[in-house]
Amino acid sequence: MTEPVSTLKLAVGTFTAAVVAPATADALREAERIILGVPQSVLLVAMAGALIGVLLLPEKDAERMAADAGRRRGHRWLQTAARWLALGVAVVGYAIVAAWIISIAGYVWHDLAGAPQLPLAGLSGVLIRRLLPSYVRLVERATGAIGGERP
Repeated sequence: MTEPVSTLKLAVGTFTAAVVAPATADALREAERIILGVPQSVLLVAMAGALIGVLLLPEKDAERMAADAGRRRGHRWLQTAARWLALGVAVVGYAIVAAWIISIAGYVWHDLAGAPQLPLAGLSGVLIRRLLPSYVRLVERATGAIGGERP
């Protein structure tokens, strides 16, 4: 039996598709820009890989991103926004580090320069899945006090 798809996973999947399309188009046209010291396509594919890692997050951990149900509406919105912002910062930060590592590997091992960097960036981004459950628990504890004590 399959598990139901959460809103978090639908939003991340949609955003991943929006990130991969420009990276693929730029790589095919070879119209690369350098962003933060790495080619744009490598950074975008690393970001897509990290978002896929979020999609692979178990449902129990994905539910931790939702606000506490017993809070007032305003506090729930604030708590949800803080949790999603923290997750976004983690995904983008991880993607930047993964893109830098892949870019440096391309300079050290010349066989990895060019086209092999894209699949490596995507695969390295998926490795965030191992780090996310503990990070999501940390974010839940950090943002749990938004709106006062737990009901």
